[in-house]
Amino acid sequence: MKLVKNADLIRRFKFYGFGFVMGLLIVSYVYKGRGCQLPSSAKLEELRWQKLEYTIHGACRMKCRNITEAEIKQLLTSGKVNYNKSGVHDKPFPTYAIEGATKEGQKLRIIIADCDTISRVVTAIDLKLEKDTCECR
Repeated sequence: MKLVKNADLIRRFKFYGFGFVMGLLIVSYVYKGRGCQLPSSAKLEELRWQKLEYTIHGACRMKCRNITEAEIKQLLTSGKVNYNKSGVHDKPFPTYAIEGATKEGQKLRIIIADCDTISRVVTAIDLKLEKDTCECR
């Protein structure tokens, strides 16, 4: 009697193992080349592909701190979203604080409003400056 139960159990394990291996092969084929994305990198990718605009205040801050549009685009590629400084529940549009360093070594934080299909630069902050000398309103 025990021998019959063991044979039945072994047959079930073989059947289960075959199905499990087939499932792994199908999943690996379907998801081949796809990686998982962190929320920060997914949001940056979304902001990067939208049209980029600058508010009057944002353009003034950029000019005052010698920050170029190319540096803003670079930050959207290589920066990180700081969710502690972001306002993801702001109305009418959520704002995201993107931080990173430029090729010249300038450490920046830019605040971008996610306006549906437009990424609007609200302000730009040089994190190395201790005192703000810009006269932007």
